[in-house]
Amino acid sequence: MAARRQNLGDEPKEREGDSPYREIIRKSTRPVELLNNLAPKHRIYGLVEIDVTDARKFISENDARTGEKLSFTGWVIKCVGQAISEHKEVQAMKKGKKRLIVFDDVDVGMIIERQVEAQRFATSYCVRKANEKSFRQIHNEIRQAQKGEISGEREADEKPPASVRIFSRLPEFLRKIYWRRIRSDPFLRKHLMGTVAVTAVGMFGKGGGWAIPIGLHSVVFALGGISTKPRNYANPAELGEFLNMTVMFDEEISLGAPATRFLARLSELMQAGFGLVSE
Repeated sequence: MAARRQNLGDEPKEREGDSPYREIIRKSTRPVELLNNLAPKHRIYGLVEIDVTDARKFISENDARTGEKLSFTGWVIKCVGQAISEHKEVQAMKKGKKRLIVFDDVDVGMIIERQVEAQRFATSYCVRKANEKSFRQIHNEIRQAQKGEISGEREADEKPPASVRIFSRLPEFLRKIYWRRIRSDPFLRKHLMGTVAVTAVGMFGKGGGWAIPIGLHSVVFALGGISTKPRNYANPAELGEFLNMTVMFDEEISLGAPATRFLARLSELMQAGFGLVSE
């Protein structure tokens, strides 16, 4: 045993300079701080498969005919905006312990990639009043935002207030006061990040699969993969494309029945290719 201890003790120890490391910069800690302070504490998830064959066919045919790649995510946002406008309670926000603020506007927060010279970087963006816009308007807005071509008025609207820009420089006890203000003010939360969120991270892969989001909103949509399977099991040769979508609800806002009715309406709109016929 003594010899064994001696051998173990003789093993060289790893020194600090021997292994690569990366410092955690202050900016990279912001998403964690957001989730710790604003994310719903009680979440429920719905994993759904939605037949999007008609929508995918329309987008593919438009691409072949015109060379224009329409935004599939933009179309989902159009459907989400319509479904939520009919079931506004799912995007409500709490004010205090007993009050809910139910907004009429459906402001959809999302992450977009912008090309800057030879690099791509992700940034947050919000499609305001998505329930009042056509699919084409949403598509054009997303493409312009990806290119950085935002109007001066809209750019001023998207620019964070001064208090947000200096937030990272504040000491921790002051940041806690600021988080408390955001949690207690639904109108400020709506201004900063919208009323709902859509993330399309799963769309970058191939095949089926669900993404499980952890969001800051009362309702969050994560677009997963698209799988091919029979549309009608009586006729297995008739194949369709099915979107795997996860919907996260704040259980303190949306109970089972309202969430179920909302998902049923959203599925109906998407299966019918809502908003595409008039394009």
